[in-house]
Amino acid sequence: MFPNVSLVQLRCFRSVAEQGGFTAAADQLCMSQSAVSQAVALLERTLKAPLLVRGRDGATLTAVGVAALSEVLATLAAVERLAACTGESRSLSGTVSIGAVQSAAVRLLPGWLRRLRAEHPDIRVTLYEGTDAEIMGWVLAGVVEVGVTSRTHADLVARAVFEDDYVAVMPDGHALAGQVSVGLRQLDGQRMLLSAGGCETLIEELLAAASSNPEVVCLVRDNATLVSMVREGLGLTIMPELALPADQSGLEVLRLRPRLRRTLHLLTKPLDALGPVATAFAGVAAAPQ
Repeated sequence: MFPNVSLVQLRCFRSVAEQGGFTAAADQLCMSQSAVSQAVALLERTLKAPLLVRGRDGATLTAVGVAALSEVLATLAAVERLAACTGESRSLSGTVSIGAVQSAAVRLLPGWLRRLRAEHPDIRVTLYEGTDAEIMGWVLAGVVEVGVTSRTHADLVARAVFEDDYVAVMPDGHALAGQVSVGLRQLDGQRMLLSAGGCETLIEELLAAASSNPEVVCLVRDNATLVSMVREGLGLTIMPELALPADQSGLEVLRLRPRLRRTLHLLTKPLDALGPVATAFAGVAAAPQ
């Protein structure tokens, strides 16, 4: 009768009712507050009835919500009994080893793991941060099960999970600052700091193709250190948008001409060779957001 009702929606509604609010429910479920709110709202739309009264002090059940909660508790209990009687559980346990470039490890991985742990709270993660080339090598060698990198390989499965642009980053007051975008040819002769995270080869090739020869004064592996050096006026840099800091004070960020796009891939061995936890993680990371 209600084909769109999911167990996630039922669990979110139960948690909000029991915890008295969306923030506490999100903490209990290891989900974002907005994800919990959207799940409950979708359940209400599907049932065509308000289940909660939302207020500054939290959420309280409506009369329909009280009746619905009783049925939801019974439904979830039945699901748990079903899992128990088969000797199986939908929740996985175990470890997944992941290799990721620094920007993905900081900005993408936490959200993926939050969503994964909402369904599988007993999973553990071993994380290795490295360059694009290192991560591809780790996947090939079996050091990690899943890699997040811009590199691909003929022997590996690659699924695009994120795209962003490379941008030029320079200190406030730089001679090139104040423009909407900057051409690679304009970087000729400029003092430049380059990331040593693996994208420097591509950047150097593009600069050479544009007959641009900046003075590369330093290779810096850590993005935070790289940004700090730019902020102090030691040079400009080119980096992916995902690597930009939340605090961009003292910096000027310009688009590049021509546009330079980066695609991050989920890199794995053939899917039938992955363990169950790695398979579950790959499904979460590759799911449309």
